[in-house]
Amino acid sequence: MPKQGKFAKSTRRKQLNSFKVKRREGNGNTIANDQLTDFLLVRFALTAKRRVAVDAQETCQRFLIEVSEQLRTYQGDLSQIVPGLVIKLNAQVPWQFFQQLLANWPLLQKFLVKELPAVPLERRLRITKQVDTTTLAYLIAVQLATKGAAATFLNRPQVAAAIKKQTAQLLLASLYHDGQVDWTKVRALLAPLPYQPGTDLDGPTREWLLQLSQQ
Repeated sequence: MPKQGKFAKSTRRKQLNSFKVKRREGNGNTIANDQLTDFLLVRFALTAKRRVAVDAQETCQRFLIEVSEQLRTYQGDLSQIVPGLVIKLNAQVPWQFFQQLLANWPLLQKFLVKELPAVPLERRLRITKQVDTTTLAYLIAVQLATKGAAATFLNRPQVAAAIKKQTAQLLLASLYHDGQVDWTKVRALLAPLPYQPGTDLDGPTREWLLQLSQQ
């Protein structure tokens, strides 16, 4: 599992020819638990990746990594996995990441529902609870509004927490309505804020995030 506060490393993405299913004595062809993420990435590349716009493929793969690392812990319950990931990633990625993720979430979730039960683990997994697009949009909007409110009072630490919370709620009402995120307003709110990826990230990840922040 990626360390808390760090984004999945680019080296985690395996090429198909470097991935092999290990044979376990008495169980036929099964994979070790720590191969789950790599197996799903390979399946994604073979079955669903081509249906994602080229400039959004990296975002989808990275989020798939993050989700896959927690599937066993939460027994395939996306309603427990996704909210925490949105909070975690909000501190690490530009807002464009969430725009791409939300646009492709139906495809990603459908992929997981279909492919997870077919992963040859010794104890099979399946998606036990899903997150609909409207819910994901709300989760994302809450975090973007929170980020916008924090930036508003960045140089005013004396401002009360209640005022910051009220500001975030006002921003949320502007960014999210009718079950959708207003990305034009998100851009207006967050584009002026400078984005810098974490210094603890690997080079390819930093470069990708910077390019994403300029879209």
